[in-house]
Amino acid sequence: MWRWLTLLMLLTLWQGWGGAQKDILRDIARALREPKPAAELLARSPITVVANDETLFNLFRSYLPPVHSATFIALSDLPQQAAELTKPDRHLVILVDRSRGDFPLEHRQFVPYNLTLVRRQDVVVAAEVRQQGRNEWARVFISAPSFHALKEAVERFATRKIRELRDLQGAQATSVPICVVVTNAGQDLLNEFAERTLLDFVWATPDNLAKVQDLLVTETEIYLLVPPVPEGLQVRLPFNPNLLGPHQSVAVRKGKGGNYWQVLLYGAFPDALRGLIRRYADPLTVPEQPFVITHPAIPKPKRLLLVPFGDIAIYRDRVGDFAVQVFRAIQSAGLAGEVVMPSKPPEPLLDWQPFQSGLAETHHIVALAKDNAAEIVLAGRLTGFDTQTVRRQELSSRPSPAADRRIWEVATVRIEQVTASLQVRLYDGRTGETLWTRTIEGTTTKRTVEGISQTEAPQPPVLSPERRSLFVPDERLYGAAATTAVNELVEALRTEVYWLPEAPAIILTPSAPPTPAVEGIVGRVETLPDGTVMLYLDIGANQGLKVGDVLLVYRQVTVKTERKTVQVEEELGKAKVIAVFPEACKAQMLAPIQPAMLTDARARLVR
Repeated sequence: MWRWLTLLMLLTLWQGWGGAQKDILRDIARALREPKPAAELLARSPITVVANDETLFNLFRSYLPPVHSATFIALSDLPQQAAELTKPDRHLVILVDRSRGDFPLEHRQFVPYNLTLVRRQDVVVAAEVRQQGRNEWARVFISAPSFHALKEAVERFATRKIRELRDLQGAQATSVPICVVVTNAGQDLLNEFAERTLLDFVWATPDNLAKVQDLLVTETEIYLLVPPVPEGLQVRLPFNPNLLGPHQSVAVRKGKGGNYWQVLLYGAFPDALRGLIRRYADPLTVPEQPFVITHPAIPKPKRLLLVPFGDIAIYRDRVGDFAVQVFRAIQSAGLAGEVVMPSKPPEPLLDWQPFQSGLAETHHIVALAKDNAAEIVLAGRLTGFDTQTVRRQELSSRPSPAADRRIWEVATVRIEQVTASLQVRLYDGRTGETLWTRTIEGTTTKRTVEGISQTEAPQPPVLSPERRSLFVPDERLYGAAATTAVNELVEALRTEVYWLPEAPAIILTPSAPPTPAVEGIVGRVETLPDGTVMLYLDIGANQGLKVGDVLLVYRQVTVKTERKTVQVEEELGKAKVIAVFPEACKAQMLAPIQPAMLTDARARLVR
């Protein structure tokens, strides 16, 4: 209350004071304002956000108040939308993740920073505030080598406490440790890696390694690859992909001295690489011994039979109809042309339990698939829940008016966690054999602050020890964990099974009847003084023969034994046509031969 009274008194005296006194009053009024997050002050006016893609736009929007006006312009559309940025009635925020694309230099007039000074490892946060009449408009530029550093920079900027927009004025460039990513998998998979990892990086394709050659020597190397891998790149890898089968993936890490590594994530197909990225978001968790995954290769089925998934009776009221939930998820995943659920098990089985537990005999699986005209059968069950509740105290502090004290805040936090386990099997509907089996887990966590206490003291208070129990107060977490497990099942089917694309339809067209072979009989044989053997045959130009053609010369040999008589062809050599007549030709043997062997010989055109 006293702040407002002070402001009222200052405004009353404003008219009678000079310029210097007004400046003093302005500074006093500013000091009395309560600091607020920068995002909140910016949101009081319209904002135009220029970013690589909507992911970065939504990242920035998450720090704005619920009521705001923000317009998104993709960096790729900047040349067409540049006129929008010149409007004086809005703030401009530019977010650049350089792993997704650089800001074009031809539009640097919108950036409150010299773009030529940005180094590969720099995180830049710069802002300028312009006064237009009684309004202030800000231009903000945040640029980072990759998503992780940009996310942290946006959070620091948006949550920074300021009293007025002018406090944003200035520029700061800080360096972050970077590694090198080499990939041939495309921008989408690179973005997925960037949004999961806590590392910052620059990247290159196998074709332009020259631009990161210096960093390949000194920094950690991460290779995100799919076939084919260029031969020139294979010598740099910690594992040779040529040692793998056609449907195998590998993850391996190899030290290069100190805390620097060579990391290889190689997927047999793009979804397999995406699965490795999900599993090893932290490259330091990649094993040092090659971890090889063999993917079953299954033609994409026209019809997939989904046996109703089993649930647990005591959790049914918390999870709901689990079988229907799985059916809808698999149906929308697009793994098959059609997904069907059978109405009853094959005789003499009374329920689905043998299929759900993996105890069904192969002939029952085949019979069920045949009755439903399905090529693939998917079955499984919910096997259980692991629960845990942790209560602990978390300490934070802020300065106190007393120089020798701090204000300590102790928050009592309850963390509830539920993990659902799901056992799944994929069967070949034609043979009943198991193609793939997996245990899937889905985890859901809820964090609740139960209370906050404050104390002012020179030293921090003593915290109570952590307490754990198996009881989870919020029963909704069971259903959320089951849903997460179903989503993980869909991801596992996409990333661990190689669904072969449908083969294109084969169109049969009538072909012309085969051309009969050109064959002739050797008539006269001549031997020249130098040993060259000449042949005359009863085939010529009318049979399609021409000078230069090659003939295979052979003879029929009769093999007679006590059991049977067989005729075989004995090759005598090749002859080249040197003269052609309408119904005859002359040919020269290409290798020496005894003229007597050519008696009753024949010749066939070979080319």
